[in-house]
Formats: sequence, C-alpha cells, structure tokens
Amino acid sequence: MLFVLVILSVIPWRSDTIYQGGVDAVVIGKAVIALITLAGAVTLSVHTKVRIPIGLGPAGVLCGVAVIALLGAVVAGNGLATLVLVVRIMIAMTTVLLLLSSVRWEFALGGLMGAMALWAVVAAATGVASFPEKGRLGGNIPEIHPNEVAGLAGAPLVALVVWILRTRTRPWRVALAILLFTIVVASGSRTALLGVIIAIVVAFIVNGVHDRAVVYLMLLTLPVAYAIAFFTGVIEGLVTRSGSTDATSALDARFDAWRVVLAWDWQSWQKWIGLGLSVKKIQVDIRWRDEQVLDSSWASLLAQAGLIGTILVAGLLVWCLISALASSSRRGALLPLLVLLVLRSTTESGLVDSAVPFILLLVIATLLSHRSRHREEFSRPGHEYEDSRRRPVERVLG
Repeated sequence: MLFVLVILSVIPWRSDTIYQGGVDAVVIGKAVIALITLAGAVTLSVHTKVRIPIGLGPAGVLCGVAVIALLGAVVAGNGLATLVLVVRIMIAMTTVLLLLSSVRWEFALGGLMGAMALWAVVAAATGVASFPEKGRLGGNIPEIHPNEVAGLAGAPLVALVVWILRTRTRPWRVALAILLFTIVVASGSRTALLGVIIAIVVAFIVNGVHDRAVVYLMLLTLPVAYAIAFFTGVIEGLVTRSGSTDATSALDARFDAWRVVLAWDWQSWQKWIGLGLSVKKIQVDIRWRDEQVLDSSWASLLAQAGLIGTILVAGLLVWCLISALASSSRRGALLPLLVLLVLRSTTESGLVDSAVPFILLLVIATLLSHRSRHREEFSRPGHEYEDSRRRPVERVLG
C-alpha cells in the first residue's frame, strides 16, 4: 500500500504542465500524500521486528547530484523552485529507504512493481475512451502522458516475465503480462516497447527456462507475434505513428536540446553545475519555436546538474550494471529492470527528479549495494541472524 502512495506522489497529475515554481492544489495534494507515505514508512520501521541492512552509498550519490543542482539553481536565480523539488526528492528517498530496511528485498521489489502496474492499469482504463481520437493510450485519472503510462507498465511487465521464469506459469500471470504488454503497445511509446523487448530477452538469458509450460507458451506466442507483425498494421503504425511526421520531428527536437546543452562554454559555471532541477525546457534558436522540452535524462542532467552531476549518475549506473552482473542471487531480477531503465533514460527524463524512474533507480541501486547484497540479515525473537547467501532465493516478487 505504501508503494502505491509513493508512486502516486511522484507521477504527473497534469500531463501538459511543467512545474517551474509556485504552489497550487496539485502541488499541495502531492506533498500531503508524500508526507502521509513518509509517516507510514516511519511507523512501519519503528514497529516492525524485521531489520534489513541496506547500503546508503547510492542514495548519497543521488543526494550529491541534487545538492549540485541546487547550487546551480541558486547561482541561476531559480533556487526556490529547485529547492521544492529537492525536498520532494529527499522525502521520497527517505520513504523508500525506510521501506527497503523494513521489508525483504523480494517483497519490496514486488510491492514497487505491483504499485506501478496498478497505476498503469488505472490510467489506461480511464484513458481508453480517448484512445480512438488521440491514437495513443494515455491516462485521465491521473492525467498521464502516454510515455508515462508505458513507463509504468513496462517495468512490471519485465518483472512479471522474470517471476514466471523463476517460478511457474500461471494463467493469471500470463493474462496480466498480456494486459501490460497491450498497454505498452497502445501507448505508442517506441522506446518503451523496444526497451521492454530487449529487457525480456535479457531476462531469458540470465534466468533461463525452468518450466516446460514456458516453452509451450513461447511456441504459442511466437506465431501470434509473427502474424501481428507481418499481417497487421500495428508495427507500421508504431514506427510512423499513422504516417505522421512525429517520428522524425520528435527525434530532431531531442537532438536540438542536446546540441544547445553540449554547446555551453567550458568556462561557464552552468557547464559544470547546471541550472537546477526546475529547468525542464531549454532555449533554442530554431525556426517556429524558441523552447524545447528536455526529453532525455542525460540532456536533463547536463542542463540541471552539469557535467559533475551527469558523471556521478553515469558512474552510479555503470556500478549498478557491474554489481548486477556480479550478484548471483539478484542478477536475474534486477539486471533486466536495470537494462530497461538505462534504455529508457535516453529518451525519457526523470533519473534525478521526483519521478518514477528516480524511484526505480534508487530501489535497484540500493538493492545492489554491497551491504544490501552481502549482509541481508533480519532478526526475529528467538531467531539468529541469517546470511542471505546461505538461503536460496525462491521468489522474485514475493
């Protein structure tokens, strides 16, 4: 339940509005939910008999990036708006860390994936009525952009595939996987779909197939996928978005933002520490428009936290990939999710923000930290501490 509130507090409630400071009903509502969730996490941490040691290194790196961005914002003159975002990030981070220290990692990861899947289904169900008109499936309650819906559905879909591979095939699991995959396709997010497919391939490679029912399911799925790909217009519609120029214009717009940020003078302070987390658009000198939304986490980091912040986040992700490959017990669950997160970060923002990608990055990085992996111990009355390396992981999502 707490992860459901965490996701609700970070997903956008207005798809066409970019927060640039100020207070209104939406800002207050999200703040209240975030504080209630934090209070719930504190209560759980105080009263639970479970104590899970977790590493704080990844959280420290992300805090450092936020502080660098705040410094850049103060110099740029938009410190208040960035301060609000930093406070929201710190509240979300504290809540997640308390939950991870109170619940075994399989159940914590399962809670996060379940919360994301729930809001993906809710958003898709409320937005399906406008799908024929818009051509892409977004959310109405809450009001979520199709790309956000795809992000909410993609990670749980990959996690569900991992769960099936590591345990058994069940009809309801297959049905849920089909539903989430349909949401991703209907959203029209090509990067999300490509990332999900690659992440599922990685999941098969690192987990293998242990249930013959999975083989039978694959034998049934492949011909259906082939027929859909070659005898319907689904793939063509995704690539060209019904013949519009959106495919090329969206890519060109992203490159426009990259060019501006990369062209900043090496002697300028914003090149190194950025302009603050509240910077969501960048000034561009292009015909027909003078602003471009930062649609990539890396372009956003360069603009918001400069080269220093970008290098810190890139280093954290490289460390996560190495740790995921080295962890025999967590590689199967976390590596596919990490691959999906990295792929989506190229065309979606939010790695360091009050957003779902940030929550996912924080959870994955914390679960991969040395203390979390090698000292996963918990105590109960009458029980000795137990080393997780001696206890086989039988479930991925709890």
